[in-house]
Amino acid sequence: MITLVSSPDDNWKEFAFCYNKWLRPSLEAVALKTPQGNLWVTHEFEHVWKRVRGGQALFWRGEECAFVTEVYQSPTGLRSHHNWLAGGTEGGLDEIVEGMPQIEGWGREHGCHRQTGSGRRAWLRKFVGYEEIGVRKQKSLLVGPDGKPLLAAA
Repeated sequence: MITLVSSPDDNWKEFAFCYNKWLRPSLEAVALKTPQGNLWVTHEFEHVWKRVRGGQALFWRGEECAFVTEVYQSPTGLRSHHNWLAGGTEGGLDEIVEGMPQIEGWGREHGCHRQTGSGRRAWLRKFVGYEEIGVRKQKSLLVGPDGKPLLAAA
């Protein structure tokens, strides 16, 4: 069962455990690899924690997985409950799928019109009722066509 961790200040250790064990590897899986071979992730621990602690993001915990979701309000009034970070053990992947209806229900109860998520295409086969709405792509601007570094990564 997936649980919304409602008071994050009391659960810093739990968040840190989940981040290090499950969420950080998910961020690393989609990181930019610099010419030096380093991974350049979009968010570090303190960035995600600041959003959770400040109420901009929601932290969900399962037995073998964790999620971070956010609500996006579009200028037209469309509200999207967005799952932007999830990870877990191999068994936790099933728990992620089983927990989605609960997360979707939270979004519905809080005035959201749709549930969205970022991730690999293979997840579309796992979740009932989801359709692809776009494609994310990535190209390193740190290397030239010859594969040689152009810029130093931060």
